[in-house]
Amino acid sequence: AAIGQAGAFCPAATHPTRCMTRAGRAASSPGRPVGGLCMEQAGGEGTATAKKAFLDAAMAGPKNGVGCSAEQRAEIEGKLNALCAFNPTKEPAYALLRPPFTYFDGTYGLVYTNTTGGSSGKLGPFVLDVTQTFEGIRDIDQMGFSRRGIFSNGGSLGPLQTALRARCEAKTESKLNIVFEDMSISLFGIPVMSKKFDPNGKGTKGSWDLRYMDEDLKVIRTNAGNVLALQKVSPLGGESYMDKQKRIGSQPY
Repeated sequence: AAIGQAGAFCPAATHPTRCMTRAGRAASSPGRPVGGLCMEQAGGEGTATAKKAFLDAAMAGPKNGVGCSAEQRAEIEGKLNALCAFNPTKEPAYALLRPPFTYFDGTYGLVYTNTTGGSSGKLGPFVLDVTQTFEGIRDIDQMGFSRRGIFSNGGSLGPLQTALRARCEAKTESKLNIVFEDMSISLFGIPVMSKKFDPNGKGTKGSWDLRYMDEDLKVIRTNAGNVLALQKVSPLGGESYMDKQKRIGSQPY
């Protein structure tokens, strides 16, 4: 499982509390009702109400959204679309890569997707715990902003751990270009497979559209049309990238 052209998540970490679901942009204008709310309420109350409605619906469904009935998907995704209309973060692609990486640092767990591919964490009869973890930055520009963020899409099932490392770069205010760099698989902590990708090879590039983003929740639509909703969980390894940099006295940007 991996996310990208492949539109898939490559599995590795602890499954988060389940929330989130597929994203879509709810076309709306000020004063227009969205999910039972008016856009004038787009402050805390409106966003909080829409977010809770979505999370409650997603948590009532199966893990990661795998095996949802048509009725369940319609309900979850309707509420997710309503939530996306309240996106509180301007220029989310730029905000994601802006120090101190408030919206990127740490680990986020998959709570809902509409894909039937590897991004869902489905492996045979099993559904893996799927995560996304921030691993650092590259190429600081003259303004002090990161041009590229490094992250790992992972999945775990008992002793099996997989990781797909990738880099992202802002393409527009809401879109990111994604390039997958390498993949690894381990069993009982022992590496059993490692592969580097040709940056120009088939399936190694993709793009994401950030439909909703706050400090706790991200909703992404991939170039393949899949939706991924991820919620912040305890950092993989017990410590986030930025927390580690502070602990060791390093200046990450």
